[in-house]
Amino acid sequence: METKERIIRKASELFCQYGIRSVSMDELASSLNISKRTIYETFKDKEEILLSVLSAKKAQRKADFELLVSHATNVIEVFLAIIEIHQTVPMCCDRFYDDIHRYYPTVSRFIHDVNKENNRKLRSFLKNGIKQGYVRDDLNVKVAAFLVEESTFTHAYANQRKRPKFSYHELFYTMMINFLRGISTAKGIEIIDDYLVKKKEQNNK
Repeated sequence: METKERIIRKASELFCQYGIRSVSMDELASSLNISKRTIYETFKDKEEILLSVLSAKKAQRKADFELLVSHATNVIEVFLAIIEIHQTVPMCCDRFYDDIHRYYPTVSRFIHDVNKENNRKLRSFLKNGIKQGYVRDDLNVKVAAFLVEESTFTHAYANQRKRPKFSYHELFYTMMINFLRGISTAKGIEIIDDYLVKKKEQNNK
């Protein structure tokens, strides 16, 4: 593995676990058994490392999504697969996101642009679901895409407002499974209900 990739992977791990500002360049270098000079020869500063971390995550999500689509026969199966993936994906600490919005405006703009792109793709995906007959044709696609996007931030909002502590996985699963069922046609609901029955049986084992 190249030095640049090693730095990106380790930075991703440490930033997510402790927050960005809490991880010094010295600590990052020490965790990799390299000199701080090596890091600065590879990246201009911490913000450039952070952008590389998020760019790598974006590329991985794109590859994962394309793989899901290639193996699924309809949009409901893709949504359910994404919900399943989110049950095991480790989440970054709240400080990670707080640091980005407080101290890294370039990264905030990058995230904003990524979210806009994701929203556009999601609208197209939902329209395809309507054509397939699995998503209701009276759905307001723009509103639905907005709600899906906002659902990913609900956990952060809840923590900021000191609401009851639910895990990100609990919140995302509950919101998305009910949202998906609500926008689906009868044949879409049939797939979802079959998934829920199998999941219940699996959990009861």
